This record gives sequence, structure tokens and C-alpha cells, in this order.
Amino acid sequence: MISFTTLLDRAKTFTLLAIVAATFSAVPRSGFAAPPTKPLVELESHIKWSAVDSGWKALREGWVTQTTACDTAKCAGAQLLLLEQHVEWKAVSPKWKETRPAWVQKCQSATTDEQVAALLLEFEQNVGWSAVDEEWKDKRDGWIAQVKGS
Repeated sequence: MISFTTLLDRAKTFTLLAIVAATFSAVPRSGFAAPPTKPLVELESHIKWSAVDSGWKALREGWVTQTTACDTAKCAGAQLLLLEQHVEWKAVSPKWKETRPAWVQKCQSATTDEQVAALLLEFEQNVGWSAVDEEWKDKRDGWIAQVKGS
């Protein structure tokens, strides 16, 4: 016959395992331990001053600090949107004007690291080569792999 103590220990173990399983199944799967803010800051650091509006210079230091401190996808999405708002039209693909409204909406409603990563990739793909420094052209492939979680 199984003792009451043994049954109680088994119940505790089962409860703990159920809690752990529920926790892991509720957490979205991601290649990131945190929102993709490091690749966002890295991209920004390679965008030329001539590709951003005059207000960006005053905002940049605070933006980097805030972006680095982001610990949610929502915060990272907002920071991505803020950067994009200061990149001049001449620095992006002409088709960006058409796709931008839906992209902005997605940035505002992003709740997962994967969503922000996809939005970051989409934005970067629309930034023209003339808007980034030469170093970016060499780093880009590795950066894309990093954002994709490869």
C-alpha cells in the first residue's frame, strides 16, 4: 500500500511539472532571448547622417539608450518606428510609400520578437544602398542571419 506521504510527494511533483509545461507552452518561440534591439541599434549605426532628417541628431543618443533598454517586443517595435520616421524619403525605396502604412500598423501592434524581427528586416530591405555606409554592405548578410535567428 502507498503511504499518504508518497502520494503527496507525487502530487507535488506532478503539479510542478504541469506548471513548468504550461509556462513553456505559453511563451512564444523565438530565436531571441530578448527583443531584437541589438540588430536595430546596429542597423541605425550604419545609416548615414545624410539619410536622416535634422531632428535625428538631437534624438539619437536618447533613442540608443531607450532602444538598448527595451525588454519587450512592443518597446522594440516603437523604437523601430521612431527610427523609420526620421529616415528621409530619398533614403528608401520608392515602393516604401505604398507598403509603409501597413508596416507602421504592424509596428504599433507587434507583440512578439519574431514580429519585430520581420519588421526590422522589411525596413532594412527598403533602405537604399546610398543611405548606408560601406561597412554595412560587408556586414549585411551576417546581420540578416542574426535577425533571422540563424
